[in-house]
Amino acid sequence: MKYNLIPLVVSLVLLGCSSKTYQMTSEGENFETLSLISDSDKPCLYPNGGDLGENLVYISRDEDGVYNVYMKEKVLTKAVTQKTAGKNLILAPNYCSANDRIVFQYFDKTNFDIYYIDASKGKAITQVTNTDEDEYNPAWSPDGNLIIFEKGATPKTYAVTNGKHTYSGVEVKKNQIWLKDLKTKELKMLGEGSFPKFSPDSKSIAYVRYDLDKSKSKETGTIWIMSTEGDSPRQITDVNLGYATSPNWSPDGKNLIFQLTKKNKADSDIYVVDINGENLRQYTLNKSNDFAPYWSVDDYIYFSSDRGTKANKYQILRFKFRK
Repeated sequence: MKYNLIPLVVSLVLLGCSSKTYQMTSEGENFETLSLISDSDKPCLYPNGGDLGENLVYISRDEDGVYNVYMKEKVLTKAVTQKTAGKNLILAPNYCSANDRIVFQYFDKTNFDIYYIDASKGKAITQVTNTDEDEYNPAWSPDGNLIIFEKGATPKTYAVTNGKHTYSGVEVKKNQIWLKDLKTKELKMLGEGSFPKFSPDSKSIAYVRYDLDKSKSKETGTIWIMSTEGDSPRQITDVNLGYATSPNWSPDGKNLIFQLTKKNKADSDIYVVDINGENLRQYTLNKSNDFAPYWSVDDYIYFSSDRGTKANKYQILRFKFRK
């Protein structure tokens, strides 16, 4: 299938309400109410941004399996701006307020590369990587000068097959984390891992490593932290906790939020842990797949979920973080 990347800035309006209280909650969930942020007839996935109620980016998938980038400049309004158009396969959008750009992974004929686009002006799309290998899961440094990403085999990502929770992609053993300086053009390999994210002070990187569980029979994901120089790696979650992935930082840099699939639960939930690996807290408990969390600077948790929807019709929700 051929994909064509076409920049587009067109205002659209989602069907239904702009934002509404969502009652699909379960006893024991660590928040009062949920707000439905996207209310579309198309699946909406992988939210990022939304700080102070502005500039939330995500991916929407149409009936033909085409994925494009969308943005809500005001989170609680109906207006949505489509940022790319065409028969694209785009994933993992990451917004930076410092440079007003959206970086993402894009399948270009044979493999995934990293691109970014100006969020407001819709100028020409800029290609960051151009290799024969696959690059995934890009993220900005807080100042917008660096892009961190992973290179290698298809990373473990959330998927549902025939109504059952699975992880798509081939086994990941030694994916590499790379850092690109947009000013100097320097490219540096930091180490092994997936889903890298800069801390708010730019001194640390949270990421995922894949390993076998205690029984050595199943692959699992664990959350780690290292310095931005690639040294001093330390493990945050244990292999026996379950399959942890998609970490993001709290605004103060003291906690990590991530999705976790425990061994005794078929779907994923949202968890928070201190950066010293202590004080693990579970926030979602619903019999739904809650994944890809983002923690905004005003303490809202945005995430993708299929709660209250038809199969594979994921939407973006949020709740106010409660310590």
